[in-house]
Amino acid sequence: MMPLFESPGKNLEELITQSSASDGQKLDCLKLLKVVIKNLADPVKSKDAKYRQLKVENEKVRAKIVPFPSALAYLKAIGFAEAEDESSAKVLRIEEVNHTLMTASLQEVTNAIEMLTPQSDAPKPKANVSSSVLRTAPPAKLSEKQKARILLEEKAKREKEENRRQRAKNVALLKQDKHVRKHDENWKSGVSAAMAKTGNSISTFRDRHGEN
Repeated sequence: MMPLFESPGKNLEELITQSSASDGQKLDCLKLLKVVIKNLADPVKSKDAKYRQLKVENEKVRAKIVPFPSALAYLKAIGFAEAEDESSAKVLRIEEVNHTLMTASLQEVTNAIEMLTPQSDAPKPKANVSSSVLRTAPPAKLSEKQKARILLEEKAKREKEENRRQRAKNVALLKQDKHVRKHDENWKSGVSAAMAKTGNSISTFRDRHGEN
């Protein structure tokens, strides 16, 4: 049986990866979606018809949601349908609200916002929460594609940090070799400590032909 939230999640993935829009435009769209869904997840507000309807010609809806077909598809996937109001204006309306679905959808949209939010703008973790856990633990209800993306980013960060540490270590070893060459009268030409550590050596004229 297909998971209940698989189809809406797919629409969010398409929104996040849409190449024709900037991350800022995507965030504006997602934040407005979050407001709409948050109201529907509220048992009290969801009973009010004004929270269950979006006017397509509304300035914010037209500017932030309509340009993203995947956002409109997402709204339809969670229960909205095209309709007309009393003045024959086009609207998106949801007649019956599934609060379980809205709560899960709210979490999905929140996760998508966090993925697109620049690190410098992201809220700082509380002091009693391990920041390393927050960086590596995928948000709840992410798709497999989103989880894989997070894991790849973490792997790249670890490899970058390891390369940085290795370079710093090699520089320190090269400085040590230079000091020994300068102050040790018994020093002889050979593979430097840094090159020996990395397994790579540089063959110089002195190495190949000896000293005169």
